[in-house]
Amino acid sequence: MSSLSRSSSNSIWPKLALKNQFKNWLNQRIPPQQRITLSQKSIFIFPTQIGFIFSILLLALLLAAINYENSLIFGLTFWLGSVFFITIFYTYKNLAGITFELQKTGAGFVDEDIEFVIRVTRPQNSKREGIQVGWPSHVMQWVELHDNNSTSVHCFTKSKQRGWFKPKRLLVETYYPLGLLRAWTWIDLNAHAIVYPKPIFYKYQFDNISDKDEGHLSHRSGSDDFHDMRSYHPGDSPRHILWRSYARQDHLLVKQFSAYVDSRLILDWSQLQGNTELRLSRLTGMALNAYKNNKEFGLRLPDIEISPNTGKTHLDQILKELALFGLPHENI
Repeated sequence: MSSLSRSSSNSIWPKLALKNQFKNWLNQRIPPQQRITLSQKSIFIFPTQIGFIFSILLLALLLAAINYENSLIFGLTFWLGSVFFITIFYTYKNLAGITFELQKTGAGFVDEDIEFVIRVTRPQNSKREGIQVGWPSHVMQWVELHDNNSTSVHCFTKSKQRGWFKPKRLLVETYYPLGLLRAWTWIDLNAHAIVYPKPIFYKYQFDNISDKDEGHLSHRSGSDDFHDMRSYHPGDSPRHILWRSYARQDHLLVKQFSAYVDSRLILDWSQLQGNTELRLSRLTGMALNAYKNNKEFGLRLPDIEISPNTGKTHLDQILKELALFGLPHENI
């Protein structure tokens, strides 16, 4: 069993080394930057499966023309060969000169699609079509530039963990015009996005903030502020009886008080149980519920506290702190 594990690990190391070498070579040839214009240095081209079959057909026709000394087969072979070589030029030209620029990055939760908006611009007086952009593990987006010089492409990919997410290189490819060749490139637009913990929604009663000035009426048997009057009931405190009113009306009335409880919530790490990721997921679900119900809420983490507030900006701040909690600081 140990020999099998050693042999499998020995087979993995060369693959990883080769992958790292290719990545380093690609970073030198096509450096990461937010705006990239494709050129001869950054475009790769190779025949497709159909292109290889087409080449074998040309070779067979050439052998047949030589064998039978048939000028018609010679003419057909040279004509098809010229079509193949012209296709190389047009396939390369379909990508050459196109500019890709990172326009906008979205945010999302773990295991959800993260959106990246990319601006694609073609050279003046040069139409482009049949171009696909995206990550191979997701749906590739089509780009057609006929009447407009530029367009925005929405690409999506997933992240399996919270924090700052930097996706892999973006694939750009085309098979235009005949599908005999594939021109492609891998570009890095320095894209990054914030990924929030995967929310877990469940009911949990967090402590409210005790503040008399802001809040809502919780009950009418409190002892904070005078609220109303009612008829006397046996057992009521004599201190609450309105004796002046009794002298005028010959009827016992009792002062009624109300207590107020602040509707603001504090999402407190210490009130939850479980490991770090479970607590963060539950706090994320509570924050989303509070925002949905228009509640004023704050966050209390170890060494971090955010005062209660409302609004989308406040929610984004809360989610960002939850996403980056406990992670090493990175320069993005």
